[in-house]
Amino acid sequence: MFRKTIFFFLVFSSTISSAQRIKIDKKKLEFLKNETKVDVQLTFPKDMTFFRDLMSEQEFIAYMQERRNTKKSSKGAKWLESYKIAKQTTWQNDFLSSINNELKKYSDLRFTNSDDETNYLLIIEGDWLYPGYGGGASVAREEAKLEVTLKFIKKSDPKTILYSTTTPKIIGNYAYGEFGTILRTGECYKKLGYLLNLQLKRIVK
Repeated sequence: MFRKTIFFFLVFSSTISSAQRIKIDKKKLEFLKNETKVDVQLTFPKDMTFFRDLMSEQEFIAYMQERRNTKKSSKGAKWLESYKIAKQTTWQNDFLSSINNELKKYSDLRFTNSDDETNYLLIIEGDWLYPGYGGGASVAREEAKLEVTLKFIKKSDPKTILYSTTTPKIIGNYAYGEFGTILRTGECYKKLGYLLNLQLKRIVK
């Protein structure tokens, strides 16, 4: 029985990992072999959608604030402040810490917040976000999911995209806190960093 449980767990884990595999063209990213730093920028375009019913960001913000305000009138504004900070720094740092912690095991390549001396820029462009739900000891809960487009650009020619690929649904680990939607989304960016590292290993190792 124990062996069967382990077997099914490994099969399930393999299926999840395969479903979240980021497809890349090894030849088109060979320029990364000679790099030690790549700049990273998170973007959230106006046509990015939220939840399963494809809300706009404005609708998503209004919905989240309304839910928080039903508990306490100041919660909505506090959530929005945390959300803006997450878009500017927190989620980017989540991605950077995740991918760099893996890269340092086998490569000198690092992704950075901002460095004028880097030759290349990776734009992580948001396409769709489902922030999950649940909290505390709640039985009903779900991880966040994220879809993004990854664009590699040469800084000396910013109008030309060297390579672009759209990810499948990235499923983050579950997280709970004062603003679980923000924490769970951060887990998606961490998973994104880990999954991208798996593909880059084929190029820069």
